[in-house]
Amino acid sequence: MKFLLGLGLAAVLFSGNAQATAPDWFSDFEKTVNGCDQTDLCVAGEGASLNEALSMGRTEVAKFFQTKIESRSQVSVTSEQKGLPSGASVGEWTNKSLSEETNEILSGLEIKKQQEKDGRYYVVMGLHKATAAKEIRQRIDELDQINAKAFELNSRFSYPKILNNLSLVEALINRHRLLSGAPVVLKVNREAVLQKINRLKPMKLSMVTKGKKLPAKLSHTLIDLLSPLRIVLVPLKSGPKYTLVSEILVEDQYFKVEGFKKLNVNLRVELQNAGKTSFGKISALSEQVARTNEQAIEKAAPELKDYLIEHLDELSTLKMED
Repeated sequence: MKFLLGLGLAAVLFSGNAQATAPDWFSDFEKTVNGCDQTDLCVAGEGASLNEALSMGRTEVAKFFQTKIESRSQVSVTSEQKGLPSGASVGEWTNKSLSEETNEILSGLEIKKQQEKDGRYYVVMGLHKATAAKEIRQRIDELDQINAKAFELNSRFSYPKILNNLSLVEALINRHRLLSGAPVVLKVNREAVLQKINRLKPMKLSMVTKGKKLPAKLSHTLIDLLSPLRIVLVPLKSGPKYTLVSEILVEDQYFKVEGFKKLNVNLRVELQNAGKTSFGKISALSEQVARTNEQAIEKAAPELKDYLIEHLDELSTLKMED
């Protein structure tokens, strides 16, 4: 395989078979294939079938972008910890799954040249840099606008969603830089959000469970998500200003496989004041196939956590002074 950015940077990874039988144009495609020297990000793949060659090319492009993302994410998560309460980590808010964004980029790859020789297939695919950069920039602007509206609320419960969006934005900016030299200026940056969090006044809150006791894993998930927001958990008998009421419901669904059940796991979380006035609610639902309710809840925990991260802002629009 050979990978070319069209910016003078290339890595050559040829198998012995490809070196021995590849067509002449394949080993020097940046010069022989139109566009690969300037306008396109090109990748070459080979395999026993055309699909195998194409798959190899797509995999290498995805790996290239993902390496850049992971490198940047490690720096971001480390820097975020400064100034936060002891034991708190905004890394709990970071959704590291970017596969959907990667697939969108890969969908822009086009076959520029292909050939079958001696039972093997050779292909060069190209990603038009200007077009891909424009699409990535549109996605960055979309997320930045969402963050700007959330930031204006000045609510501590909005900050996890903003930081989660920023993790994706920063990854997209890294990709954008590989394709375009145009600068990207954000309306809301990470430093501004962290500054807001560091200036939050402590908010005393008690956690209570309605009905069945909340499993420890889900209880710890809530604590992990709330602790960086300078929320201090206190006993209900101390009379805190706010209470977080949680409820876990498991509903059986029709399922024919013996020994297993299809179960809907519903986690409901509501923020109330001392007068039991509701400030906001979250209802996270996950469908699971399991032998027991407990097993279903255990399997549902990661999905419920992701939902809480995405919708934590729905709990309240309480100002930071509260």
